[in-house]
Amino acid sequence: MLKLAPALGALLALATGAVAQTFPSNLPMAITCYAPQDQSWRIGYLYRVNPKGDAIYLAADGKIGATVSAAGVVEAPTNRPAGLDCYGKTLDELRANGRVMDFQRAR
Repeated sequence: MLKLAPALGALLALATGAVAQTFPSNLPMAITCYAPQDQSWRIGYLYRVNPKGDAIYLAADGKIGATVSAAGVVEAPTNRPAGLDCYGKTLDELRANGRVMDFQRAR
C-alpha cells in the first residue's frame, strides 16, 4: 500500500495540472460565415480547443465548419475548397461585423 502513494501523488499532480489550464478568453461561442455557392449562412459552434490553442468550430450537423488558429485567424481547409467567406479573416474582423456570438461571462 505504501508503494502506491508516490504513484498516486504523481497521478494527482498530472490531473490537477490539466484542470488548472485556462480557457482562451477571446474565443467566441460561435462564428457565422456566408456560403456564396448556395447563398446561405453557416454557424459553427465551438467544439474543441487543442493544446496549441487552435479552436475547431462545427456546424450543428457535426461537420467541420472552420478552424481558428491560436493567432485568431480562420484557416482555410486543406482537404476541400474554401467555400465560406470567413476564411482568412481574423476574429476581430468577424467581431467588428457582428459575425460572432461571444460567451456571456459570469460575474
